[in-house]
Amino acid sequence: MAADGSRGQEVHLLPLDGLQHPLAEKIAARLSRRLSAGCRVVDSGGGPRPARLPERDQLDADALLAALEARPTAEDAVLVGLTTLDIALPIFTFVFGRARRGARAVLVSVARLDPGFYGLPSDPDLLARRATNEILHELGHVASLPHCPDASCLMSFAGSVEKVDVRGPAFCDGCRDRLPAWLRLR
Repeated sequence: MAADGSRGQEVHLLPLDGLQHPLAEKIAARLSRRLSAGCRVVDSGGGPRPARLPERDQLDADALLAALEARPTAEDAVLVGLTTLDIALPIFTFVFGRARRGARAVLVSVARLDPGFYGLPSDPDLLARRATNEILHELGHVASLPHCPDASCLMSFAGSVEKVDVRGPAFCDGCRDRLPAWLRLR
């Protein structure tokens, strides 16, 4: 734990299920430029086995998050599992990411963040930007922040990729003031 009692002096990105290492490295570089915490890509070592939701071609986000949380990591690190597969919850048709307040792991799917998912041309920079912002949003939950009513805040709920783009790349003043030092954006 950090000196202030929070996790997160480092962010470890764990590519899952074939996520290409160059994309993970690009996201790690973007996070490193924005966070005071260190950020690096770690080897999956096989990674957790994804659980599928019954009758859906999606992964169970909560089951995969629980497997990530059970994985050993450094005490001062937050593990970010990155998957190319679509994730969902029984009550949501899809989610971009998942985290629990005060936890030690985050799950983010790049599937619906990729313009190609919507039949648009590939845009690796847009995908990396969206994934970076989604990771920051989920790290906000790890730091115990709830969803924010300010639509331009990173902690605003985004139920569509358009809202991911609209909510902006930064925390509002109220959310930023409640963040631990390691999650403060540069």
